[in-house]
Amino acid sequence: MTDAPAAPEHTAPRQTRNRAQTEAKLRRAVENLLVEGGFAALTPSAIGRRAGVDKMLIYRYFNDLPGLIRSITYAPDFFPTFEDWCGDDPSALRALPPGERAAVMLERYAKALLAKPVVLELMVWELVERNELTAIMEEARETLGRRLTSEMFPDATSPELLSAASAVLIAGLTYLALRGRKIRWFNGVDLASDAGWRRLTAAAAAMAVAVTA
Repeated sequence: MTDAPAAPEHTAPRQTRNRAQTEAKLRRAVENLLVEGGFAALTPSAIGRRAGVDKMLIYRYFNDLPGLIRSITYAPDFFPTFEDWCGDDPSALRALPPGERAAVMLERYAKALLAKPVVLELMVWELVERNELTAIMEEARETLGRRLTSEMFPDATSPELLSAASAVLIAGLTYLALRGRKIRWFNGVDLASDAGWRRLTAAAAAMAVAVTA
């Protein structure tokens, strides 16, 4: 009697690896489509075609399209994360005076933002389109902002002033990063050079120190 064929080995790891690869393809497809055509370009069919997979895998792996967007938005390599802002040792950062702490964090934010051109492109689309998907991105950043304030500035004498001042400084750096995609100069500062960004982050740091003094 002929023996039954042996079961293939390592099936589960292979399936896990294939799923991870497919999820990565779907995420890249979303990012590329957003950059090219904005949120209107995001349909399950278009994403599946760009990723080269069946669109039904979006529902199998992420439940729905918003679930896929949420997985991208909260991924550690997308929007600047808590670690981007605070480094590997938040406790050491918290030991600094509030102004110095804020200055370091703003410098790290600018560096992380400039290193993620896809994020800058998505921010541009977010300014002109308002829908469920942009709301997910807004939710992610607001959640992170509240965490940064509560965990990194528990000693703030005026949390309301800190939040408002942070909004102004972060918005300023973000706008200049967005502007620098197409326009090199702003008020005499070279937005395409490291020297220009050192000037900008130094100015933001000085303002942060003054506000938290």
